[in-house]
Amino acid sequence: MSRIREALEEAVQMREAQKKETKEDVAEETVLSEKHFDLPDHAAPPRFVVGDAVIDPAGVDRHLVSITDPRSAATEQYKKLRARILKATRKDFHNTIMITSSNMGEGKSITAANLAVVLSQEMDHTVLLVDADLRSPSLHRYFGIEPRYGLSDYLHGEINLSSLLIKTGFGKLVILPGGNPSAHPAELLSSDKMKALVHEIKLRYKDRYVIFDSSPLLVTADALSLGNYMDGVLFVVQGGRTSEKAAMQALSVMKGWNVLGVVYNDVSPYLTRTSSPRYYAYTKSTFNENASNDIGGAIEK
Repeated sequence: MSRIREALEEAVQMREAQKKETKEDVAEETVLSEKHFDLPDHAAPPRFVVGDAVIDPAGVDRHLVSITDPRSAATEQYKKLRARILKATRKDFHNTIMITSSNMGEGKSITAANLAVVLSQEMDHTVLLVDADLRSPSLHRYFGIEPRYGLSDYLHGEINLSSLLIKTGFGKLVILPGGNPSAHPAELLSSDKMKALVHEIKLRYKDRYVIFDSSPLLVTADALSLGNYMDGVLFVVQGGRTSEKAAMQALSVMKGWNVLGVVYNDVSPYLTRTSSPRYYAYTKSTFNENASNDIGGAIEK
């Protein structure tokens, strides 16, 4: 049995264990979790930025822990994910990576954002974070910005790409926002212009990783075309929410893709007190039942 299937089975077991926990344990650990994530009440409102503007750290969403809480255990675990991604992709420099999930609200966007930040802090690489969820673009909100245009506007031919890129000031991270929601996102993402764009940004800089936040696999057809352009895919599963059936359906859709791994997201902290878990990742190099090049590990938040 593959490491991915084992991870999904363990996720189901942990979800069942969660239901058996006492209410006292839940209350106690909820307080600890809230304390971990509470930030000073000084968040600034989003501001409009384009081009070379730098993002204000005070407006960043608290769940972007790689910025708001850089010394936390959660950030350290994102760095562990970074190490495994680098190990799996560095040899042939498979630098275009899509982050997706089965359904909405399972944590793919915040996983993409945190991973992009820690990757951009790595000494040898720059990072471009692309919001390719054109139906519901959200990455800009995590960074506390409201860009007027983005990827959808570029694909419609309305604006030059260079004017859309936002230099964040966080490591060597640049963002390409999703832009105005499109009535035809699947057609835009499957267009020759999108395919050419992926090819161009993949090859333009030899040190650049490109992280794509896509739409969920089981909700729309948008991610299916995008996945075909990618060097690798990271699949996000939310503890207590993603069903085993949905996860397996999504994995079947991804057959033929290079699935780098599965991130088990939003695990209740009281389930594994010894290792401070909040996120778990089980990863392997390809979607292959007999693959031996495993890059498995754990991610917490």
